[in-house]
Formats: sequence, structure tokens, C-alpha cells
Amino acid sequence: MEKKMVALDVSNLWTPYINNTMAICVNKYAMQTIMDPEINAVFGKALNMAESIVQKIASIFHQEHFPIPHGFTEEDFHIEAPRLFSDELWLFYLHQMTIHGLTAYSLGITASRRQDIRQFYFETHKESVELYEITLGILQSKGLLERTPTIALPEKVKFAEKQTFLAGWLGDHRPLNTIEISSLYFNLQKTILTKDLALGFSQTAQRKEVRQFMEELVKVAAEHIEIFTSILHKDFVSSAITWDTHVTDSQVAPFSDKLMIYHCAFLIQAAMAYYGTALSGSMRRDIGLKYSSAIARDIKLAEDCANIMIANGWFEEPPSSVDRRELS
Repeated sequence: MEKKMVALDVSNLWTPYINNTMAICVNKYAMQTIMDPEINAVFGKALNMAESIVQKIASIFHQEHFPIPHGFTEEDFHIEAPRLFSDELWLFYLHQMTIHGLTAYSLGITASRRQDIRQFYFETHKESVELYEITLGILQSKGLLERTPTIALPEKVKFAEKQTFLAGWLGDHRPLNTIEISSLYFNLQKTILTKDLALGFSQTAQRKEVRQFMEELVKVAAEHIEIFTSILHKDFVSSAITWDTHVTDSQVAPFSDKLMIYHCAFLIQAAMAYYGTALSGSMRRDIGLKYSSAIARDIKLAEDCANIMIANGWFEEPPSSVDRRELS
């Protein structure tokens, strides 16, 4: 039978479809445990948004006769599971996840040629901006958003005069610049979220290999947090608050092992992208080395995730090009 060709624009909707089926599961469980009405309401808005995205993408897939991914379903979360994270940590989680959405949907706009798919990304990006603003506002109103790092106001424009501007391997080095501070602080918050999610998942995962992976992820994330924090503190720059105490002692799984391992894989892959961006903007060699090391550690974790998912039959393959070698 002749294979039907499909535009890359369409097949690139595969990832947001999978991710939003996961978001539906996470948001439905979260809403059952969140007691703060304001935070619960914003999760309701996030749930409606995720369900709408899944429906819109499924409609496009149907039109193109593109196979609907399996993704995540009601089998992947347990609505009656007790509270695993505090209301405040859930709010921090949703705020950080909207940042991932904004990044992905803005890239979708620039990567698409079909007008209807660009329009989908435009609308979804706009909704994500609104969700970001709401979560940020609630964090601020509840006093949960610490002040971002500050620097002394520069007196004039300066130009680098010595090659030591790039130094940092040994001995003295120049103070951090605003680009480096922003990247360190941004990645610190992302890593704190990953660590606390993995901490909760390590308590509740059913399979031994999943628990062991989560424990390793907690360890690696803690090391990255220590590295980023120490760089900031050496220059007397404040770092982000941690949320470890906002993970309860529950050992009842709110999510399937499949969902938990996929969620961590998503965060690890996102971290590598953000570390890479920070690496390209860091002008001190010692910081570049730290990011390179962090990326290498995350590559190993991402491979471990994939191996666990494949071994358990959870790895849903994304669309790919035809294997010409096999045809030959």
C-alpha cells in the first residue's frame, strides 16, 4: 500500500499531544488534593487548556489520517491517592510548567508553515501567557515568590580590556554579569522543581528500577543545585528558595510509573536545552564547564529513562522518516 506523506508541521504536533495528555492526568489529580480555592481554580483553567489542546490536535490528526498517539489516560493517575505535594508546591510547579509551554509553543510558531497550525500555536501561546501571568500573580500575592537577584547600578558603559574577562579556571575571576546571573537563577529554579518532583516520585513508584532512578535523579539534581548556588553565593548573589518540606510523607502512588518516568524524562530533556542556552551565553570558562558537565550527567539520565521505558513497553515512538537502508 502506498504511504501517504504528511507535512512535518503535522507530525510535530505529536509531542504537544503527548505532553498535554500527561498534563490532563496531573491537573486532575492535583485538583483533588489542592485545598486553596484560588490555586485550585487556576489548575482548573490549566486543565481546560490542556483538554482543548488535545482536542484541537486530535482534530488535525483525523483530517490528515494521522494515527492518534496513545499518550496518557485515566489509567495513569489515581484520583483517590492522598496528598503528595503542598498547594504551594503545586502552584510553583504549574508556574514553571507554563514556562516550558511558552518555550515549546513559540518554537512551534517559527517551525510551522501551515497557516492553520501556526494559528493553533499562536492561540495556545497566548493562553500560556495568560496562565503564566495568573500563576505569577498568585505566587506574588501569597508571598511565595522571592526577590530576584539584584546588582549595583552601573555608572557607565564599559568595554572589556583584558582576556581575563573570559577566565575562570584558576585564581581570581571577574564578578558574574547579568546574563550569567539570570541563567544561573533560572536554571536553579528548574532544577529545584525537578528535585522535588523526583523526591515525591521516589516515595511512591511501584517498580524498583523506577524508584532507584528517582533516587539517582534527586542526587544529581541536588548536586546541580549546590553548584549553581555556590557560584551565585561566591559573588554574594542570592539564590532561589527550596521546596523540599512541601513534599508529604505519602507512599501511595498518585500516578503510574510510566507517567512519572516520562515526566522526569521531559524535565531532563528541557534542562539540557536550557543548560545549552546558558552555556552559549556564559563568558566565564568555569561556568561553561559546569554547564557542560551538567548536560553530560543529564544525557546519562535521559538514556536511563529511555531504557526503563523501552524495557517496560512504555516508550511510544515519535514519527520518523522512512528507513531507506531497510528498504534497500
